[in-house]
Amino acid sequence: MSEHESVEGGEPTQAGKAAPKGTKGKGTPTPASSGAIDPHESVSGGEAGGPGEAADGAETDGFEGVAASIEKVEGFELAPVTGESLLSEEVEIGKDITGLPPAEDLTYEAPESVCGVDNRVKISPAIAIPWRWCCELLIKYPNGAGARGTGWFIGPKTVMTAGHVVYSAGNGGWASKIEVIPGMDGASRPFGSQVGTSFRSVTGWTSSGNPEYDYGAIILPNNNLGNTVGWFGFANLSDAQLQNLFVNNAGYPGDKPFGTLWFNAGAITQVTPRRLYYMIDTYGGQSGSAVWRYLNGQRHAVGVHGYGGCPNKAVRIVTPVYNNMLAWKAL
Repeated sequence: MSEHESVEGGEPTQAGKAAPKGTKGKGTPTPASSGAIDPHESVSGGEAGGPGEAADGAETDGFEGVAASIEKVEGFELAPVTGESLLSEEVEIGKDITGLPPAEDLTYEAPESVCGVDNRVKISPAIAIPWRWCCELLIKYPNGAGARGTGWFIGPKTVMTAGHVVYSAGNGGWASKIEVIPGMDGASRPFGSQVGTSFRSVTGWTSSGNPEYDYGAIILPNNNLGNTVGWFGFANLSDAQLQNLFVNNAGYPGDKPFGTLWFNAGAITQVTPRRLYYMIDTYGGQSGSAVWRYLNGQRHAVGVHGYGGCPNKAVRIVTPVYNNMLAWKAL
């Protein structure tokens, strides 16, 4: 069994051939291999639950070129390298959702960090592409704990995030429910929200708690939100393509006013087989946010942000991650 094997707690895992690299459309989970456990084996938790405006949201693992740029955000300068919730009613985490801790406070390797000068920029309103693809997540765990995090659409029903958002061993395992709010801006919910109860991650996280496999997804009950807002593409790039690549990040940090989206960007400073490192400013609450390349008008995520320490870190989208994302997008 592979640690990248997709798992589904409470549901039978569907096994099949991995989708070929660079394909568009349906994918199936990578099959479990005999012998050693595959940390990318997909697992799921909870219950099973037309393209939107996403012309630049097609998945790819070989998008040409490395001369990527940062998003054009007014007020952002590249730093030198040195309301009442649906969830509060349905999930009973209480009406004071503004006091929810970041999910990473409950499962932590290193706190997410502001590195040097804090040059984060608030995105308001968050209704344009790509900001509306980013989502505030309000989480309820089986032991009653509530938390918040960040996610991003990769398909009509599929929201990518950190593994520790959807599965927290210290809080009873799979989340009970997660409310997904795209483009949230303070009290404003321009696209509404949905509550998801079906989740995916991999055995490298759910069984081993290894931060190199800390990625997962929320499968929403229908495609209304995704088809309305659209979604990110995602890419499996080589070491050479990733090294010194300028990338972007936006999420919902816990040190800023509740429900506000904040942007930062910078270069990838180190590439390892399973992680990306950068000095992009982040804070608790941004776990699960996209790290994306903006090139020739297209946006492709290359990592799932999750940890700090300056440099801060993302799970790298390597082939097994890419194949799982294809499979989860097709659900």
